[in-house]
Amino acid sequence: MGLAEKRLAEGIKTNSLPKFESELQELAGYSIKVDVNWDTFTTFDSYPLTRLENYVFNDVKEAIKKICQDDMGKEALKEKLTSIHITNTDDPNAFNIELKDSVLYLTERLFGDTFSNHMTNMIVDFIEPQL
Repeated sequence: MGLAEKRLAEGIKTNSLPKFESELQELAGYSIKVDVNWDTFTTFDSYPLTRLENYVFNDVKEAIKKICQDDMGKEALKEKLTSIHITNTDDPNAFNIELKDSVLYLTERLFGDTFSNHMTNMIVDFIEPQL
């Protein structure tokens, strides 16, 4: 990781992440903590960081918006989800989504030319049956 990646990571930590958490709180009606395993993003070039900010944050926000479209969804989500943990990997077999102990674990594969992240419908389709 070079200086450009360090700057990008710091900008996301100080600007984009707090804004993202605020947007989630507005949509869900309660605070959802977002933890990012920064080491798994900064070991690569800048692509994983820009994809975190441009794709992952947006898809999670849209999923929360769909789930919390009414009071029933908001209450159901509040009972099951308190935080989101996001990790990056370069292993295609590690790409995963899990809801455990009120934490949504998203393991994304955001490195390289071809990348995979959990899109809005994938997240909604995973969470809603558990609510």
